Amino acid sequence: MQSRTARRSALTALWLGSLALNLLARPSVAEQRALLVGVGKYQIQGHDLPAIDLDIERMHDMLILLGFKDSQMHILRDEQATSANVVAEFKSWLIKGVQPTDRVVFYFSGHGSNIPALHPELEGDYDQVLVTNDVRFTRVNGKQSLAGVVPDFEIADLLAAIPSQNVLFMSDSCHSGTVTRSFTPSNQSLGKSDVYAKSFDYPGMPVPRPQAHTRALTGSLSFKWNPKVNYVAVNAAGDDEEAIGTAHGGVFTLGLTEAVKTSVAEGKTINMMMLRDQTEDYIKLKVDKAQLYTPQIMGNQSLATRELVVSAAVAADGPNRKRLLDLVSQQPQHLQMTASSTKYVIDQPLKLTLTIPSAGYLNLVSVDSKDVATVLFPNHYQDDNAVKAGPFVLPTEQMTFDLLAAPPTGQTLVVAFLTSDPINFFKETDNDRDANGNIKVDFASLSATSTRAIRVAPRKAGNAAAQMDLQIVEAAANH
Repeated sequence: MQSRTARRSALTALWLGSLALNLLARPSVAEQRALLVGVGKYQIQGHDLPAIDLDIERMHDMLILLGFKDSQMHILRDEQATSANVVAEFKSWLIKGVQPTDRVVFYFSGHGSNIPALHPELEGDYDQVLVTNDVRFTRVNGKQSLAGVVPDFEIADLLAAIPSQNVLFMSDSCHSGTVTRSFTPSNQSLGKSDVYAKSFDYPGMPVPRPQAHTRALTGSLSFKWNPKVNYVAVNAAGDDEEAIGTAHGGVFTLGLTEAVKTSVAEGKTINMMMLRDQTEDYIKLKVDKAQLYTPQIMGNQSLATRELVVSAAVAADGPNRKRLLDLVSQQPQHLQMTASSTKYVIDQPLKLTLTIPSAGYLNLVSVDSKDVATVLFPNHYQDDNAVKAGPFVLPTEQMTFDLLAAPPTGQTLVVAFLTSDPINFFKETDNDRDANGNIKVDFASLSATSTRAIRVAPRKAGNAAAQMDLQIVEAAANH
């Protein structure tokens, strides 16, 4: 995955090694394959969705934490994600050559919709569909309908054709079309921009009955588990509900991926049923009551409650660490940064000294040994990050906070960004975009509130000198 390089003028990277970390060996797993499909652009105007690329980024990072490699993930985006391409890639990558013990994942982010059933005497009034890039209007049995979609009965046939008995299907889309396409949330927890219902509405679209559920995938929270199927499916919303997309990404995907990251960082075991529950809790926190929706889980109960294999070697191959090091490698010039000591221990402060080549705006981010990203500066003690040219010591004597070494132990990566534009990571995480839709920060899991590996703390008198291993790996700046 390529990193965005817009609006960066300086970059420095350090490795901070504190106490020794004994990494566990990665659990042995069978072959695994994933197909990620994201559709934010549609051939019919007026139906585009924002931030689908962020959904794909987050799902990619989540699968890395679940032990997948880049080579085991195929991605179809926008114009690539036609109905024919999705089905063809599903057959060639998720079916052909797959063995019974292989782990298989399919993920979709985009619009869902309903079309009149091709055989209403057998199937009921409507079929549910995933809406792909080449969607177009058509008529079926004299009724308005859609072509260029993947219907639920075809999805069911594709899932059944996978030789694996360990299949995970996830969809961040909806079908009901019962609310306004865009609206402004009242609680502002998702930001001040409009949010969007991920339903492709059109005149004459069949509308599900309340409490309806997908027939082909047999789902709702009250359905009976089917031990004969080879999958567990987790969908963003019930058939009579609207899943929400925002400029930050789909709320379902945000909740699901946050749940995985939290479980991995805290060393907790997880399964898909637990992730569904935690995602539901996340949605309740973020979404206004009038727009609440409930993630649905269905399929094979034993798969839903089976412990997921997670990656133990996050320190070496975590997606945040990789992304930041990739940013460093792209910079042609260097920004100097040193630390006050070569050794630090838990709860002792560190100081960083930077040589600022020109006035600008400074942001510091750390990534700990479990790949959790933290904004060190600016922060809620010091939200002004404008700096002048010359030596700069962080924190300064005038500032009211310290940077303290904190768990987890192990290698911690620290990266400094110096930009000419007024970018503030504390106020503007990677999910925020400017008026032109450009992403302002490059890493999907940047958090301004986490306090891991190095933590920001109010300053106390009499702090002792800190001790923590430190090695400069690379420093880069671009003017």
